[in-house]
Amino acid sequence: MKTLFLMPDTWDLTLDAEGNIAVAESTYQQAQDIASACRTMKEDMYFNQQEGIPYLTRILGNGRYLLALYRKHLHDAALSVPGVVTAQAELMLDGDRIIRGQIKFTNSNHKTGVIGL
Repeated sequence: MKTLFLMPDTWDLTLDAEGNIAVAESTYQQAQDIASACRTMKEDMYFNQQEGIPYLTRILGNGRYLLALYRKHLHDAALSVPGVVTAQAELMLDGDRIIRGQIKFTNSNHKTGVIGL
C-alpha cells in the first residue's frame, strides 16, 4: 500500500519533482504510518471502528491512566504497520499533564527509525 508523503512540520501534502502528489517510501513511510496509527482514535475510522487507541473513551479526561497501558497501545499500533518487527515506546511525564517521548522501531530490512511524540 502506498502512503502519501506528508511534510514533517505541517503534515500537509506536497508535490514531487514531476509535479505529482509525493509518496512516502521505505523507512520514512513506515515512520509516517506509525505516527498515523498512534494518532488514530478508536471508533474514528469509518470502515474499521476497532482500530486506533481509545483516547476519548479511556485516556483523555478520565483521571489518571497508567503510562504503561498507554505505552502498550503505542507499541501495538507501531507493530500494526506492515514491515515493522520491533517497536519501543519511551514516555516520560513533563509536568503533571504532558507526556513526551518517542517510538523507536526496526523494520524487516534491519533499518531503524525514531518518531517523536
